[in-house]
Amino acid sequence: MLRSKFLLPLFALLLALNTLGVAAQDPRADAAYKEGEGLFKAQCTSCHAVNKQVVGPALAKVYERRDADWLHSWIKNSQAVIKSGDPYAVELFNKYNKSVMTSFNLSDKQIDNILTYIKVETEVPAAAAPGASTVGITETAGTSNNMTLFLAIILTLLGVVMLVLSRLTGTLSKLVKEKMGQIVPDSIPLGKILSSKKMAALLILSGCIFLGYATVEQAQMLGRQKDYAPTQPIKFSHKIHAGANKIDCQYCHSGASKGKSAVIPGPSLCMNCHKAIKEGPVYGKTEIGKIYAATGWNPDSMKYLNKTKPVEWIRIHNLPDHVYFNHSQHVVAGGVKCQTCHGEIEEMDVVKQNATLGMGWCINCHRETEVQFKVNNFYKDYEILHEKLKSGAISKVTVEDIGGTECQKCHY
Repeated sequence: MLRSKFLLPLFALLLALNTLGVAAQDPRADAAYKEGEGLFKAQCTSCHAVNKQVVGPALAKVYERRDADWLHSWIKNSQAVIKSGDPYAVELFNKYNKSVMTSFNLSDKQIDNILTYIKVETEVPAAAAPGASTVGITETAGTSNNMTLFLAIILTLLGVVMLVLSRLTGTLSKLVKEKMGQIVPDSIPLGKILSSKKMAALLILSGCIFLGYATVEQAQMLGRQKDYAPTQPIKFSHKIHAGANKIDCQYCHSGASKGKSAVIPGPSLCMNCHKAIKEGPVYGKTEIGKIYAATGWNPDSMKYLNKTKPVEWIRIHNLPDHVYFNHSQHVVAGGVKCQTCHGEIEEMDVVKQNATLGMGWCINCHRETEVQFKVNNFYKDYEILHEKLKSGAISKVTVEDIGGTECQKCHY
């Protein structure tokens, strides 16, 4: 891995080539950037952002303020650097209220990858991100449109059949009456048509079709709560946390990549940041004060003094008991983004249920989502097993070989 001081000319060259119209590879596609992004979001976002101050300073151009060796030492053990008497380290420690930075057990290569991520985010403006995938989340509208179209076609056909039969019976009746010497008028009064048995039959049939359609549509919506957005005990804004501060979803919902449930974070996790951040941009100290009350934290003495009490969050996304859904299977194996199911969560001040979560919605997604074999390490295990079978290295593949003895397969 190149040291950070050698990466600046590389990115400058890429930018110059792009300006000249030469096709340069997107630095965000680089493996070092991707690993650095994951490490930054997992390890750093609770206290740092690239372009704004959070608990600690903004990290934009940090690679210009200190060299790579200094940054390696600082990230691995900031207190050791401070105790060594380094003037910059001491000044930084005092400036940020002597908050002790966590020591990270990271390799030099991992730290360099984090610096690569910071460099790219600082120097290469991100293109407008494409909208989150909405595969499968149009079940309600699609189903409703299909049903309406089907109903319209049926009614049209019935109308045409009724019209043809009416004309046919009318013509036959007229011929019979004329043959019998009766005088038959050329037109039938509108009132007589509307009060006829045929019209009554058509209206009754149409009413039955509409009632059946409404019954089926309402039955499909039982138990579904699309756009449900209850008032929570603490006004938590995803727009501020995931949007403005770009905190990775899995920093708080750490179970999303590990098991069935995404996990609702406890208030102790909130305290990683809110020991230092005591006032919010919208509600001031009010909502953060509820976190302090839940954890027993006294912001004046900076100690845990009071009794703790749980935060009674109101569940929004709730599947029936007979439905099994595993977050890790979708997030890790499927590579599904949070926004695919939950909508543009980083734009929501108040979280709402974005989709119906109905069976048709899930099936549509499964029908349309392509499996990315080449870029998904999950499927490499199957490829390896396939090659071993072909070469004769193994004679069979058991369920254990594909994860069948993992605890969460049964105890979820």
